[in-house]
Amino acid sequence: MRPYESIFVLKPDLNDKKVDEQIEKVKGFIEKNSGKIIAVEKWGKKKLAYIVKKNRFGIYVLLRFESEPALISDLQRNYKLNEDIIRYMTVIYQECSKKAATPGEGAEPKSAEGIIKEIDEDIMEEAV
Repeated sequence: MRPYESIFVLKPDLNDKKVDEQIEKVKGFIEKNSGKIIAVEKWGKKKLAYIVKKNRFGIYVLLRFESEPALISDLQRNYKLNEDIIRYMTVIYQECSKKAATPGEGAEPKSAEGIIKEIDEDIMEEAV
């Protein structure tokens, strides 16, 4: 089973009860198809970057779950058929490793001045 992250946007005119019903409907679909819910986050009502299906706002919901890859196409079809969901996206979830963010052993972290100096030197070399 692979970890996935799915975000969907609900119509802004739904009340809290309807939002919870839609979340439970999606969770139930995933669990019914041998998926495992890891986390659910309701981000609330936010302004959309552009108008989507005549809506300027949407209620954002994030789901993290584990499932087989075959479930994703069925889940997206389920999203498409749900009239209350106006946008959705599902991706493979990869947690960032802390080792990539920290400098290697023996290496000292560079200051902002050091980084700027390196960039200036690179620009000067390209100009010549």
